[in-house]
Amino acid sequence: MKKYFAILAISIAMLSNAAAQNAFHAPTDKNGYYSVLSCPTSPSYFSATTELNEDDGSYNVNIYHGRQLAQSINCDVTGGELHFLDANFDGNLDIVVGPATARNYSTILLWSDAEQEFVETGLELNGYFLVNPKSKTWVEMSSNGASSTFYSIYGWKGSELEVTESLMVFSNPSEYADYGVTTKYTLIKGNDYYSTQSVGAVKKRTNQLSKLPKKWQQIIDSFDNMEQ
Repeated sequence: MKKYFAILAISIAMLSNAAAQNAFHAPTDKNGYYSVLSCPTSPSYFSATTELNEDDGSYNVNIYHGRQLAQSINCDVTGGELHFLDANFDGNLDIVVGPATARNYSTILLWSDAEQEFVETGLELNGYFLVNPKSKTWVEMSSNGASSTFYSIYGWKGSELEVTESLMVFSNPSEYADYGVTTKYTLIKGNDYYSTQSVGAVKKRTNQLSKLPKKWQQIIDSFDNMEQ
């Protein structure tokens, strides 16, 4: 048993060196964003697989160094896809687990220098994601229906992603009343979509994309290009 734990400790130490030294840096588009879906599905210096738990529908992420299992993490996500990137911009490789698509749940495993292993953040992400390394932000695009699209800008606070601003876009005015909006584009603080009529929640209302702050025009442009 002591020999097993010694081998496991060596494997994790080797894994930590790989994680710290081989952070993936994706090429960004003209607006400074890259898509999580464009990130590698497997690194070359260790291997990771997912295993479905039939009892509850969750997935185990099994991380190997060579043939040695170094770590296994349970994740409550919609699917078992893996994407590798420097998610929190600390220079280490992290893992997005899940489809990273609209109406599906994903989460992030962050590499911890202190723990010398990947750590489950407990984040529940639902949508498509763009990452901007320069501004150190994430952007989410999700939808509740065919005529409504929601965008949110996230920033890191410790191991948590927090929403700073959100944009609601409606192609059908019939949905305005459900969200308390009066225009095609409604920019709000945070992501409380159902309280846009409260004081201070709304930052801008407009029917013209060109009237939005430039960063939002760029975000929509990047998502449009990602879908092509």
